[in-house]
Amino acid sequence: MRKLILAALVLGVAVVAVAAIASPPAGAPASPPAGKAASRRLEPRVTPEMRRHSRLQDILYFVNVAYGLGVLVLLLRSRASARMRDLAERATQKKFIASMLYVVLLVIAITILELPLTIYEDYIVPHQFDLTDQSLSAWIGDQAKALGVSLVISAIVGALVLLAIRRVRRWWIAAWLGSIPLILLGVLVTPLIIDPLFNKFEPLRDAVLRRDLIAEAGRAGIENSRVYQVDKSKQTKTMNAYVTGIGPSARIVMWDTLLAKLDHDEVLAVMGHEMGHYVEKHLWKGIAFSIALSFFVFWIGQALYERGLARWGSRWRVRDERGDPAALPWLLVLSAAITFLLSPVTSGFSRHIEHQADVFGLQLTHLNEPMASAFVKFAEDSKSDPRPPRFIEWWRYSHPSLGRRIDFILGQTHDK
Repeated sequence: MRKLILAALVLGVAVVAVAAIASPPAGAPASPPAGKAASRRLEPRVTPEMRRHSRLQDILYFVNVAYGLGVLVLLLRSRASARMRDLAERATQKKFIASMLYVVLLVIAITILELPLTIYEDYIVPHQFDLTDQSLSAWIGDQAKALGVSLVISAIVGALVLLAIRRVRRWWIAAWLGSIPLILLGVLVTPLIIDPLFNKFEPLRDAVLRRDLIAEAGRAGIENSRVYQVDKSKQTKTMNAYVTGIGPSARIVMWDTLLAKLDHDEVLAVMGHEMGHYVEKHLWKGIAFSIALSFFVFWIGQALYERGLARWGSRWRVRDERGDPAALPWLLVLSAAITFLLSPVTSGFSRHIEHQADVFGLQLTHLNEPMASAFVKFAEDSKSDPRPPRFIEWWRYSHPSLGRRIDFILGQTHDK
C-alpha cells in the first residue's frame, strides 16, 4: 500500500511536469481583434509568474491526493486508528457516542498530519504570489472555525455511517439514501449559518448597480432576486461571484474584490452568467448529478471496503465485527481514491453547465466584450494560465479555461 501511494505521488508530479514542459512558452499577448474598443483588452498578458503559479497549483492538486491518502494509510498501518478507537470506547460505553468521539479524534489527527501542506498551500503560496494580505493570526482564526465546523458535522455523519454499517447488511444503500437529505440540508443551511461564520454578507450597496442588476434579473425571468456582496477582501485579492442556496437561502453572491476591480458593464456581464445558473437550475442539476454518481460510489465502495478489511484488517487491529470505527480511515481511502479517479467525469459535467451559463449570459446581456475583458481580469488577477495543458483542464478544471472562454465569446461577437 505504501508503494502504491508513493507511485501515485510520483506519477502525479511527473504528469504535471511533462504537461508544463509540453505547454507553449509565454509570448507577447495577441493583439485585440480589429474593431475592438481601445479601452478594453481582450487577451490576457501571460507572464512567467502566471505560468509558475498555475503549474504549482496543478502539482499541489496531485500532491494533495497522494499526501491525503498517505496520511490515512499511516493511521491504519501504525494502528493509531485502533488506539483512538480504544480511547473513545474507554471514555463511554455508548457505541454511538464512542463513534462520535472517535471521529473527533480522527479529524484532529488528520488535520495535524496535513497541517504542513495546508500551511504551504493555503498561506505561504498565496503570499508568495501576492494574492492575499491576510495576517497569520486571521488565517489561523479561519482555520480554527473551519475545524470546529468540520468536527461537528463529521462527528454526526461519521457516527451515522458506522451505525448503518453495524445495523444494515447492504449498508451502502442506507448510506446513499441518507446522504440525499444531508446534501439538501447542507445546500440550504450553508449560506445561512456556515458562510456567515467567516465573512459578512449584505445586500449590494451600489444603488445604480443594484437597479440595473434587478432589471437584468427581470429580463431573465428571475423575480425577487437576492444579490449580496461579501467582504472576501479580508482573505484574498482574487475575484469571484457564485450562486448558492435553495429556497429561502437561494442567492447570488459577489465578492467585494470583484465589485472593486470590474467596471459596471463587466459586472453586468458576469452576473448574466450567474443568472444563467439560476434560470437553468444548475444547482438542482448538480445535486441530481451528485446523487446519481454517489449511488455507484457507495455501491462499489462497500465491496472494496469489505475486501480490504478481509485482507488487511487484522494487521490494522480492526476487529472482525461490523462497524468498527478503527476501519473508518480505510473507507475514507476508498472514497478519496474513487473521487480522484472520477475527477474527469465530475469536472466535465461542471464545465458543461458553466459553458451553458456563458451562453445564457451572452444571450441575456449581449455584453460580449465586457464579458471577455472581465475574464481577462480574472486570469491576470488570480495569476492563472488562461490556456493550461489540455490534460490538466480535462482532468481537474471545473470551468472551461479562461482563454477558451474568451475565444468563444469573441467568436460569438464575430458571428453577429
